[in-house]
Amino acid sequence: MRSRTRVMTSEQNAMRDEGSAKVIRLTRPSVVVLCGPAACGKSTFAARHFRPTQIISSDQARGLVCDDERDQRFQAQAFALLHCLIEQRLSINRLCVVDSTALTTSARQSLLELGRRYRVPAVVLLLDVPLETCLDHDAKRERTVGRQVIERQYQLFEQAKSAIKQEGFEQIIELGGEDLDKVQIEIVFRPVPRAVTEGAPPDRPRVAPLRSQPPAANKGDARDVEPPSPPSTGPSS
Repeated sequence: MRSRTRVMTSEQNAMRDEGSAKVIRLTRPSVVVLCGPAACGKSTFAARHFRPTQIISSDQARGLVCDDERDQRFQAQAFALLHCLIEQRLSINRLCVVDSTALTTSARQSLLELGRRYRVPAVVLLLDVPLETCLDHDAKRERTVGRQVIERQYQLFEQAKSAIKQEGFEQIIELGGEDLDKVQIEIVFRPVPRAVTEGAPPDRPRVAPLRSQPPAANKGDARDVEPPSPPSTGPSS
């Protein structure tokens, strides 16, 4: 499907049905948290709908830190790098799609705080895939996580689905297994002007000209959205 640009207003819902497909509208910059147990399809979903540079993966951060994406001994260092990358991208109005399990309140809270610090929306996509599907995906991997780990994470995910509603995210979007292949993404560019000084939070957002993000190469499902320009208040020339 070819990328397309649409004009949308802020009052429209974050997700809507368009024929047989669901369409999710996201803002750039923002923090988009993919939440779900191991092997639920988070990385596949992210790769299908977003640019590689927009995806910030805890596994990749772990690999960069210690040369092994599965080495859990260096979690603190890996997530310090992940948070650093998010901060740098938000500071220049970039979209951050966080590919991690995000199953604990503390993990989600740290991402939510980054969104608040940079005055951008924080959104959660809940990948609600059946447990047996996760186990089947894991069994087909070259390096498996194992049934015990996935079952424990699935229990945490079930708890998270209730807890997350009170955590303060701007949008919580639940996607079932049947949605992952059909959903389409629209991205609206709403830049946040800032003057950041060391140790100080960014300035509060001000009204700024809006323009669309260039479409991602080879990402047919992602559609950029051009919001309406603010009305002119001065005399016409």
